[in-house]
Amino acid sequence: MSDREVVGAVLCAGFGTRLKPLTEAIPKPLLPFLNIPIVTYALDHLAKADISKVAINLHHLADSIPPVVDRIGEQFGLAPVYSREWEILGTAGGIRGMWKALGEPDATLVALNGDSVMNVDLAHHIAEHRKSGARATVVVRPKAEDQPGKVWLDADGNLRGLRDMRHPDAGAQLTEYDFTGVHILEPELLEEIPLEMGCMVGDVYGPLMEEGETFHASVNDGFWAALDNPKLFLDTTCQVLDDPGLFEQAPLPEALADGLFIYNPDAVSDQSACAKPVLLGGHTTVADGAKLGPNVVADGVDIGEGAVVRNAIVYGMGDIDGEWRDCIAVAGKVAQI
Repeated sequence: MSDREVVGAVLCAGFGTRLKPLTEAIPKPLLPFLNIPIVTYALDHLAKADISKVAINLHHLADSIPPVVDRIGEQFGLAPVYSREWEILGTAGGIRGMWKALGEPDATLVALNGDSVMNVDLAHHIAEHRKSGARATVVVRPKAEDQPGKVWLDADGNLRGLRDMRHPDAGAQLTEYDFTGVHILEPELLEEIPLEMGCMVGDVYGPLMEEGETFHASVNDGFWAALDNPKLFLDTTCQVLDDPGLFEQAPLPEALADGLFIYNPDAVSDQSACAKPVLLGGHTTVADGAKLGPNVVADGVDIGEGAVVRNAIVYGMGDIDGEWRDCIAVAGKVAQI
């Protein structure tokens, strides 16, 4: 197992229901986080772990993803293959389908969500997985107050509980963690997963664990965020803009001033005002009298005279005037916060 090739998979088929109406126009993995599609971060993690073969599963707004991911993949030396799901298959069927799209290789598969962001050293977790000898490893993080947890580890890092399911050897001294959505899987397990709707936690790991199989859990400290709803999306954006060092992949230009990240300063009127933090992409213009910030990300917009944009992400909205507050607006859809 230690010398097997490693291949990658990114789950991109979901509906992004909690981000509606934004995800009626753009699938969640393509929504811009810090001005680039969220899925970019997962692909970057795989490339940094020297993984070149990657599969992407598709369902919701399926045709919109390959043109974008293909271009991103070129930048990272990846040539993605796609697993189209005519009926959505969940995490279990989705991962099985992506392995099939890769040709069912005799390889270790690393699967990530296409809609979360984190600091993670995949090479480290792959090495920990291989040392464990387990058929699967889940990457977990210390439980946060605002996350569901329900992943239980013993003192040796073995997975002993998921939701209400327990391993036969689970003792009383277990520590609760959150799941990051990163799976590391061997083909001996992948070939047992049905190509049908299913959940990796509820339908694969849990039942096998209850039967006595030991899965490994590798702990990841540091930044992690699931961008599950408009408030979390905006709050996480503001958190990184306030402290760019928090997120190692943050693609920010050199700040013009404290908290002001502007790709094209010549397109911003000297008669406008910016209150940090603000990130303006290269396809943004700002007219006289406009007031931006705090907490603004904008690109693909022309901000008119006297417009006010505060606590907002505005992307691909063309000409905007008036007030834009407490919202995320993308490609003609607006989600209020």
